[in-house]
Amino acid sequence: MKLINKQTIIAALVGGVSALALTAGGVALAHGGPHGRGGPWEPGKMEEHLAELTERLDLSPAQEQQIGAIMAQAQAEAANIKEMPRGKEKFVAMKDLHFSAEDQVYANLSCEQREELRLLKREHKVERMQQHFERKHGSEEPQN
Repeated sequence: MKLINKQTIIAALVGGVSALALTAGGVALAHGGPHGRGGPWEPGKMEEHLAELTERLDLSPAQEQQIGAIMAQAQAEAANIKEMPRGKEKFVAMKDLHFSAEDQVYANLSCEQREELRLLKREHKVERMQQHFERKHGSEEPQN
C-alpha cells in the first residue's frame, strides 16, 4: 500500500475547498448572493465592479462602454432568471449567463488585460474564502 504524503493531502483539501467555493458561488448567484444578500447582479454592485475593472485593467473608454453594455444585458437576463422557481434549471441558467457574460468580457480585452482579470478574480476568491472562514471561526489567528 502506498503512503499518502502531506502535499497530496493538502492538494486534495485545496481542490475540495475550491470545488465547494465554485459550487457555493454559483448557488449564491442563483439565489441573489451569499445568504440572500444582493449578489453581483445588483445595480450598485455592477457599477462598483465596472469601476474596479476600468481602473485595474486600464480599460479604454470604448472597452468600458462595451463591458458596461455586456453587464447591463446580463443584469436584465439575471432579473428574469431570478423569477424562476428554485431548482437545477435556475442554477444552470444562472451559470450559463455567468459564463456567457464572462466570455463576452474576455473577448473585449487584450491578452495583458485578460491575465490581470484572472489575477483579480483569484484575489476576490481568496477574499471571499477569508470572509467565509472568519464568519465560521471568528477572527482568531490560527495557532501553529
